[in-house]
Amino acid sequence: MNFFVTRLLIVMSLGLSGCSLLDLKQNSKVLDSKLSQMQYWQIRGKLSVINKGEAVTGFLTWQQNQQKFDIFLSGPFGQGSSHLVGNEQQASLTLPGEETVYASSADALMEQFVGWKFPVLDVRHWVKGQASPNSTATEARNSMGLLEKLQQHGWQVQFSRYQRLADNWLPGRVKIIGNEFTFVLAIKEWDIHAQESND
Repeated sequence: MNFFVTRLLIVMSLGLSGCSLLDLKQNSKVLDSKLSQMQYWQIRGKLSVINKGEAVTGFLTWQQNQQKFDIFLSGPFGQGSSHLVGNEQQASLTLPGEETVYASSADALMEQFVGWKFPVLDVRHWVKGQASPNSTATEARNSMGLLEKLQQHGWQVQFSRYQRLADNWLPGRVKIIGNEFTFVLAIKEWDIHAQESND
């Protein structure tokens, strides 16, 4: 009798575990589908860049209108501002006191100025709390199906401080680690319809 009860409990627990994993997978698909449909958004917050123990923080405004992006970063204590604008075919970067520089992509601009590629076009997906569809990724999710950790393009991304906005759960903090740099984006404000009226 005890043997039968033990086997029954094992089968039930396996069944429950299977259901939990299935529900988590389905929930993750639903969340990703909603995030993929979110094509117009704006965020405001702070961006900290950490390298070899030194950190610089600026205020960030990022507007995304489908494939078009407009990123404005103001330096601390009024030390100037940088402006990155573009889409999948072209990009321009304006730095304090310098002429605007143009390139075929934002990634190419970043490689030109820092010496390595930073996947700007993929970060727009990371900011929302999802992997980029442009390459394979390794993911870790919480019990709600929300992305907690991501490895993609050689970068490690961590997500936390999720907040609910309409039908979406969006991260309030995104940490990107790679190439001896750490980027910490603390998002203070989300607007998921920022550019839709201007399309």
